[in-house]
Amino acid sequence: MSKAIIVVDFAYKGTKRKGHGTGRKGLSSTLKYLQYRDKIQNQLAENRDYERWQDRGMGLHWRDILKNSDQMQSKHVLAWTWVISPAPDLMALIPEHKRRDFVCDLTECIVEDYYTERGFDLPEYSYILHDRPTDDEGLQQLHTHVILPGTAPSIAERLPVYNNKEREHDVLFRQVASRHFTKMLDDVVGPEWRRKREEEHEVKPEVDDFDAWFPRN
Repeated sequence: MSKAIIVVDFAYKGTKRKGHGTGRKGLSSTLKYLQYRDKIQNQLAENRDYERWQDRGMGLHWRDILKNSDQMQSKHVLAWTWVISPAPDLMALIPEHKRRDFVCDLTECIVEDYYTERGFDLPEYSYILHDRPTDDEGLQQLHTHVILPGTAPSIAERLPVYNNKEREHDVLFRQVASRHFTKMLDDVVGPEWRRKREEEHEVKPEVDDFDAWFPRN
């Protein structure tokens, strides 16, 4: 099997605290970590006026995102946290000056299409772009962290949103992400990226495990 072209993951912060990293305090800590983590790698982030978050309705600062999560929570979910990480070797085929906008556009397409596929109206959300070096020849690993509320808007009232692996929502998530990344690679890179994967001599197991791309230790 070929390597995955993109890795996506969803998790949530519940409305009740059930231990370290959970509940409202857990969401607050996560948001602060995401907002300030890139200071070492991104000199722009040292400037307080630098907009770290891309605001699509949840806010430009962790405090605003936390406040909006409070207001738009469901009975069980305070906020959803997503990670969207395209394969570094394929991103390396894209001109460097286009990569950040590429990943941002990809993120927005995935969010919009996933909710459409689920039958929901597009919710408010915010996302932040991070970068990290990989162990694979020092390739750049651009990825986004997306924060979405526990509910989605509707004509009458907000509807709770649940993502369940038992109902294969994770499969749908990967399908939507792969479909959009494939199309964007075709548009920007052309057939070269497909040849790159086909010409790999060593057959490797499919890498679609979140922990494999984002070690937790």
